[in-house]
Amino acid sequence: MNTQTEFIYIGAQKMQESNCIGIAFTRATGSNAFTVNGYPLEDGQTLRIEQNVGDIDRTQYSIVFTSSATTNECHCFRTIPLGQFQKDSL
Repeated sequence: MNTQTEFIYIGAQKMQESNCIGIAFTRATGSNAFTVNGYPLEDGQTLRIEQNVGDIDRTQYSIVFTSSATTNECHCFRTIPLGQFQKDSL
């Protein structure tokens, strides 16, 4: 299977579509705390979610920052099978 990796910067609350075989969310060191579907990420922590071979994750992930006092910085990485790529709505 051929795949494409998409790199997404998230700096504000949003819903992130998955539509992929693997997704990861990383909290940049020193950035504001945030949750992914209610799961809190610690400073520098990465949350990875991967599917079984042939399965596509269709989850809508809610990114919620707990403060806007300093920098909101979430990095999202999606592994998408070629031929099934769908752009996220902004």
